[in-house]
This record gives sequence, C-alpha cells and structure tokens, in this order.
Amino acid sequence: MKVLAIMVATTIIFIGFAIWAQHSLESSSQRLEQSLDSLEQAIKGDNWDMANEQLESFNQVWEETKNLWQIFIDHEEIDNIDATLARVKQLVSIKEKADSLSEISALKLFIVHIPQKESLRLVNIF
Repeated sequence: MKVLAIMVATTIIFIGFAIWAQHSLESSSQRLEQSLDSLEQAIKGDNWDMANEQLESFNQVWEETKNLWQIFIDHEEIDNIDATLARVKQLVSIKEKADSLSEISALKLFIVHIPQKESLRLVNIF
C-alpha cells in the first residue's frame, strides 16, 4: 500500500510539473512572439529607430526567457534562436528590409514551435 501511495504521489508531481512547464513555455513564447510582431511592424513601416528599440527590447526578454528554457528544452533549439537573432540584428543594423522580415519569420517559427514540441502528448513521448 505504501508503494502505491508513493507511485501515485510521484505521478501527480510529475504531471503537475509538466503542466507548469508547458504553461511557462507557452506564456513566454507568446510574449516573445508579440515582441517580434512589434519589431516586424516597425520594419514594415521603415521606422528603423523604432526597430532598433524593439530589437533591444526583444533581446532583453529573450535573455531572461533563455535561462528558463535551457532547463526544459534541447540546447540546439536555443542555438537556432540565438543564430537567427544574430542575423536579425545585423540585418536591422544595415536596414535590410526584406531579409530582416524573412529572418524574423524564421525566428517566430522557432519560438512558436518549442511549446508544441515540448508538450506532454503521446506523439512527443513515443
């Protein structure tokens, strides 16, 4: 009976942690995506000063988020985001509109993909 109680408690703790982790990933992903939307709008409007401000804001949010995400996800995913962000920074600094927008789209894809990939679903377990 004691073993059964320990197994049930462990299972409940595991599921609770998984739900909390999924919620954290989703909320931080949405916050990053909204920041990228603002950056994208600034670039589409050729407002490069605002784009630089938005990019700096995104970078600050990303640095905070990255520390949490490193606990939950594969570091290769984080490296992909960091590499794409470096390209976006360079493209915004030289005011390259089309390439900046395409890299921002790739960055959004990486960020939105992570909560889906890390969710507790059968397809992700097997």
